[in-house]
Amino acid sequence: MLHIIERRGDRVVAELPEDVDLYTTSSVTTAVGGLIDSGCRHLVLDASHTLHMDSTGVSALVGWFQRLEGLGGSLSVTGLHDGLLRMFGVLGLDTVMALEPGPATTA
Repeated sequence: MLHIIERRGDRVVAELPEDVDLYTTSSVTTAVGGLIDSGCRHLVLDASHTLHMDSTGVSALVGWFQRLEGLGGSLSVTGLHDGLLRMFGVLGLDTVMALEPGPATTA
């Protein structure tokens, strides 16, 4: 499940679960949709505890990015381990959204 770390105005920092896959993506998508519906426009997802993300998780991430961008917002993912960073690079996601190793900053 998605864990909210901080909410300040229209910016939310939230921690992704250990696995973002076929089994968890639906509940995470519901949570992210609720955040966006309640006014979140700048979402920072902390993936420092995320060990695995499959194609359903990646598709959801792209959908959240597109939805927020359409609302004039942004999506960034921090705390990515090398494997996830490489995967996002191969997919070209590093050219359209902010992807960073290391934990999310709450400032």
